[in-house]
Amino acid sequence: MKTLKLFLFTSSVLFLGCSAPKAVVTAPVELIIEKERIINKPFETVWQSTIELLATYNMPIKNLDRASGFIASDYKLVTSDYRQYMICEGASSTFSGKVELANHGGNLNILIKKISEESTKVTINCFWGCVANRYRYASLISTEYVFVSSDRQDCRTSGNLEKAFLDYLSN
Repeated sequence: MKTLKLFLFTSSVLFLGCSAPKAVVTAPVELIIEKERIINKPFETVWQSTIELLATYNMPIKNLDRASGFIASDYKLVTSDYRQYMICEGASSTFSGKVELANHGGNLNILIKKISEESTKVTINCFWGCVANRYRYASLISTEYVFVSSDRQDCRTSGNLEKAFLDYLSN
């Protein structure tokens, strides 16, 4: 009898242990962003194409130094397109009201360096941000929000703008 009880107890423990739902933890996917590329074109061609690209898309150039190959631009995205270029998260992680992200934009720096007569290295760094506007309910029974605070928040790049630039300059 003791053997049967031990068998039933052990079997039920094993059965319950095997059938219990298991928590699955996955690591966040790290974005691999191509920020530089060696382009098989002369420096002069790449430099000129970069200036034309910035001008075509109305990206104002803040700093330009051909001798060092450095270009810095102030760049404002069209509001409807910002999600494909930047990742803004964390603005509401500790706030219990409503958070709206607005005024998305950023800038980019481009470094163009001659490698040889027929190859040029291009490095692009994009910096993004937005404004996080925070609201809370006007009262416990209200459905209306009142403004609480606003602050600038840094965002991460998606890598899409860098890739588009590098692809354009490579073709």
